Amino acid sequence: MKKHFSIFTFIVISFITSSAFSQTDTVINGKRYQIVEETKATAITPTDKKKRKSPPVDSTFILKNKKLSYYNNWFTLGGGFQQNLTYSREIGFAGGLDFNFHIRQQYFQIGTMISGEKFGFYDNYEFHLGYGKRYEDKDIHFAGFGGISYSTGFGKVGDSTYTRPFSLPGIYAQVEAVKKITYDVGVGAAFYVDWNQEQAIFGARFILYFSGAYKGKKFVDGKNSD
Repeated sequence: MKKHFSIFTFIVISFITSSAFSQTDTVINGKRYQIVEETKATAITPTDKKKRKSPPVDSTFILKNKKLSYYNNWFTLGGGFQQNLTYSREIGFAGGLDFNFHIRQQYFQIGTMISGEKFGFYDNYEFHLGYGKRYEDKDIHFAGFGGISYSTGFGKVGDSTYTRPFSLPGIYAQVEAVKKITYDVGVGAAFYVDWNQEQAIFGARFILYFSGAYKGKKFVDGKNSD
């Protein structure tokens, strides 16, 4: 009971701490693009400007005739390496995927990772949920997340046998950097650490990035699509 209460307390504290920070605006080439739904600057009073410091969650801007949303969800997947810091093991394989979503102006991440001594042989299955910050422009995307994790798998007994089961909560952190091919598709790398009472691992994955920013074309055949 005491163990479960400690886990619950940790989750509550993490949520309260993360909620104290607000997500910043998307930046395009170092400046804020005009929102499609926004009133022209000449019609905005000083009071209105203060209110519009952060764009509405559903606001969009135009880039190369494409309507793109400021706040958007994205998905990454890929594979790479991991190093176990607790046990003396050689560098192994890790693969994972993450779905990153926003609730109003706050970003969250839910994902999973599998790891083991080599590709096709896995002894650790991890799930995580975290809160994060994001920066993007038309060429790059950066994001960092931290939160709680849950790992299940088999610990090594002796030199080659994995027969000792474990299932434990933990904490994790992840940073990703992406070079965009188009505004909503890119390639990059994710660097991560995960810790629980069984083991601590860190590593990096090559990732493919897919964003839900695209909302259609502004003009179709010379006509406004709206």
